[in-house]
Amino acid sequence: FWSGAGHLGIFLAHHFPDCHIILVETKWGSLRYAKERIDKLGLKNISLCLAHMEQFVGRFELGVSLHACGSLTDKVFQQCIRSSAAIVSSPCCYGKIVNSESLLYPKSERFRNIIYDHNEFFKVSRLADHESNNENYMKCVDIDRTEHLREYGYQFVGISKLKPLTCSPKNNLVVAFMD
Repeated sequence: FWSGAGHLGIFLAHHFPDCHIILVETKWGSLRYAKERIDKLGLKNISLCLAHMEQFVGRFELGVSLHACGSLTDKVFQQCIRSSAAIVSSPCCYGKIVNSESLLYPKSERFRNIIYDHNEFFKVSRLADHESNNENYMKCVDIDRTEHLREYGYQFVGISKLKPLTCSPKNNLVVAFMD
């Protein structure tokens, strides 16, 4: 989801030829560039979908996102919950998390019982982007996300790291799947 020019999706299509990969992106220019690269590589197991996250209605088994900014990570999770799909996601831009009609924060019942005021949650999410020691703030937001996934029946839920750690300043990796 939020595939951009398809770097990750094209990599997955190349290395997993028996899987069908769908790149979902809102920007036509990014998908046009991805299509050029797909055609050049001759990949047949990948398709493109120009849509906002809420418009995508396809079924899938694994949702993957790399640096889906702010609340977009949670929109990916919503789609995965809808399809009972496994999740591999590297969130970023924690400070861009905002409430909307379809997303309210904190996400999990557990965090709503601890943090009564969503403005307090937003303070934590903004500190995850701006403090030099932002690791604990990022972890706090992602633990709320993983608790929310558990509430929807995800049985294996974990937070890991992209490696090498220097590959990105926001290198958390949320992995979740149902039994």
